[in-house]
Amino acid sequence: MTLVRDGDFRNLWIVGAIGGVSRWLEMLVIGIYVFDQTGSPFLVASMLLLRMLPMGLFGAFGGIVAERFDRRRVLIAVMVTMMLLAGGQAALSAAGMLEVWHVGVGAFIAGLVWVTDFPVRRTLMGEIAGAERTGAAMSLDIMSSSGTRMLGPVLGGALYADVGMFGAFALTAIGYACAVAMLLRLRRPERAQPSVHEGTIATLRAGFAELRGNRTLVGIFVVTIIFNIWAFPFTSMIPVIGKDVLLLEPDAVGLLASAEGVGAFLGAVGLAVLAAAAWYRRLYFYGVALYLAIVLVFALSETVWLSFLSLVIGGLASAAFASMQSALVLLNASAASKGRMMGVLSMCIGTGLIGFLHLGLMADWLGASTACVVIALEGLVALAISGWLWPELLRAQPRS
Repeated sequence: MTLVRDGDFRNLWIVGAIGGVSRWLEMLVIGIYVFDQTGSPFLVASMLLLRMLPMGLFGAFGGIVAERFDRRRVLIAVMVTMMLLAGGQAALSAAGMLEVWHVGVGAFIAGLVWVTDFPVRRTLMGEIAGAERTGAAMSLDIMSSSGTRMLGPVLGGALYADVGMFGAFALTAIGYACAVAMLLRLRRPERAQPSVHEGTIATLRAGFAELRGNRTLVGIFVVTIIFNIWAFPFTSMIPVIGKDVLLLEPDAVGLLASAEGVGAFLGAVGLAVLAAAAWYRRLYFYGVALYLAIVLVFALSETVWLSFLSLVIGGLASAAFASMQSALVLLNASAASKGRMMGVLSMCIGTGLIGFLHLGLMADWLGASTACVVIALEGLVALAISGWLWPELLRAQPRS
């Protein structure tokens, strides 16, 4: 594919893959570690809540960063910070001093740093690809991140079983160092061209003013909020259900968690090759519907093979959602506001903290499986309402 032959796009793509492996590896081992230490599903969900909190609070500002600063330097700063954070946690673990609160603080700092990665890196990838190839670019990025959802949990489960938290954090620190090296090779450190006379608040107001006049973008963001409140949080319960219901060891939990990545990878490959732009909105909407249905199946399953298969199908659905999410924002926003709209998207993704809190509390009260059933049913109702209020989401995406 011609996009992969572009050196700058390829470097950004690889950086995203490295970050994806590190994030999914950390998410799994943190979930297992916190559940082993506390036995509390709520505290397990709280770790991901802490990681999502900065996205919800400051996500819109990430879009401003994407417009105002040299994007390569921002991404390098992100990766250097993550490298130091992972290295510090590895050192604490090696010294036998790592505690649950350290993991929580680290999760919050990681979330704060990643606020800028999403709008900065994907906006730059979209600009390099151009409007005609934006969907393909985002599908390729989702394809690599889906692959990391296979690799990250498998590595995390194996490392946790063999060398504990030290091995997991040490490997992610090395990964982030490699990402810095890739970014230093970027030949075109694009700089956004914002209006330098606008203040931060004025820029935010202008972005939300445009959003109020764009029904399609509002609908896209509503579906993103639904996914992040009622669908994505269930991933925090995979280690809990794997250990508590399916009675799996850490390495087997890692293999189970990788099943979603298998489906997401296969789905992203198919979408990158076959998906026409006209399908983007429907793929986005129905991908969320299928994912929520799969959460129900996984939550009610008591056999490993059905749990694994349901996660594979869930991965296919998440690929449809995730591949189209950034592409639809970039295709439906004006040229001048793409960066800030990606920032708004980050803020919408950050609403997942509400979902993690909601799910974590219910899991402590009702059990992880029952709590997942409840959030899936709530999400399906919310999605049906959004389809009724924004019928634009079920129409063909116009050509740019």
